[in-house]
Amino acid sequence: MTLSPFKLSFLAAYVLAGAVVGVLVIHPLNLLVIWWELARSPETTPNLFQFINARLWLLILPRHLDVAIAYTALGAVIGLAFGIFTRKYMRTSEAYRSLREEQTALIPDLMRQGETRRVEFKSSLRWDLKEKHVNRELEKVIAKTIAGFYNADGGHLLIGVDDNGRPLGLDHDLATLKSPDLDSFERTINDIVSRNLGGDLCPYLHTVFARVEDKDVAMIIVSPAPRAVYLEENKASVFYLRSGNSTRRLDVREAVNYANTRWS
Repeated sequence: MTLSPFKLSFLAAYVLAGAVVGVLVIHPLNLLVIWWELARSPETTPNLFQFINARLWLLILPRHLDVAIAYTALGAVIGLAFGIFTRKYMRTSEAYRSLREEQTALIPDLMRQGETRRVEFKSSLRWDLKEKHVNRELEKVIAKTIAGFYNADGGHLLIGVDDNGRPLGLDHDLATLKSPDLDSFERTINDIVSRNLGGDLCPYLHTVFARVEDKDVAMIIVSPAPRAVYLEENKASVFYLRSGNSTRRLDVREAVNYANTRWS
């Protein structure tokens, strides 16, 4: 695989910077360590400035050229490694940003298409729109839907959308949080999953947001779980499965048979 001119110049800049750091930073730091060792015998140890100044000037003498080359090479290697890491980090960040943009752009389309086997709408996360107050039982409904997606083939849960696909927004839910922002909303979703379904399942979902008709809409993207997922209800473990455009509760025999088939 060949490197583009941009990649070569990018890495060359890090190599050059690393070489300079090797001579001007790593070498003086190494001298500082040496002086610290010699300082254990204070009667024979020069002061720090004289010691480092004398040793640094030795680098320009021909007989000490090998030392200068060694520190230059060490710094260049460190610079190259850091450049490769930085380049990979930038590419990963760019790919992740592009993916989030694609997912965000998907939200209006899913709203127009309506609820399906892999798409569910919820009006709110915890705010009861009819009673006009916080209703923690709604969080259980969210957990149930996510559990159904986990146990099936994954799916998309849109919050802030009514049953007809119209945007309602997240303002009421956000007002119930300590920090009324979207980051706090996402953390709350992870807390609901961790508390009701298991913290090990949080890596299998992530949340994106979009502005639709000047209202915020959240989309929880749920991947299939690596294990059977149960929701605790009335001191009992309940198994939910996404079936058609609804989430169905399976009885014990159905749950066992399905789990044995799915995760065997």
